[in-house]
Amino acid sequence: MTMVDADWWSTLRALDEPVAPVVGGIGRESILRAMVEGSMPEPMLEASNERVARGEGDGLEVPRDFDHAAAQGRFDRLAERLSETYGRPCDSGLAQDSACFGSIWVPAEASRSRAKRTRTPLPLTVSVSKFGGLATYGASSSSGHRSHLHPDDRQRIEQALTGLGYLVVPEHILATPYDGPNGWVFGPTVDETWFTRFFDHL
Repeated sequence: MTMVDADWWSTLRALDEPVAPVVGGIGRESILRAMVEGSMPEPMLEASNERVARGEGDGLEVPRDFDHAAAQGRFDRLAERLSETYGRPCDSGLAQDSACFGSIWVPAEASRSRAKRTRTPLPLTVSVSKFGGLATYGASSSSGHRSHLHPDDRQRIEQALTGLGYLVVPEHILATPYDGPNGWVFGPTVDETWFTRFFDHL
């Protein structure tokens, strides 16, 4: 089933449950401040440890009903499928302090995607969110800019993702400025996108 933009907005907004700011906050600004100062304030540390001990999501980085074991199992199967389809081991890693669960990297030598000017093979990154089985992927150049994907790479990755029940979110949807209910976590001066909300550090 093909989703139109209105369906995507409905899906993302349903996943973006409003979360009240934590007193003595654990948002991006307070964490960066703590890193600069070299110490984590006790209220932040206690709140963070309490959530981890309970094994519960906070609704911001982790959905409240998050099943870590199921997410890990599906993520591991995705890494295996991508390694099989590309005929090479694909490294993977889990994200921290992020709404992203983890990423899998297809090595450049296995990719058919190329840099426009130099025709240099590009590595591919496949990322999955902790929210709603959302997924995204792309090629990155050495400059860090997203590049055009070869249709063969696009087909392989999307087959692996959809075969495991992931929802591949279109790039133009994720590139839209974030206007959901949890903008407080980004602070007043940061212009973030829906990619940040579901696939990046919070």
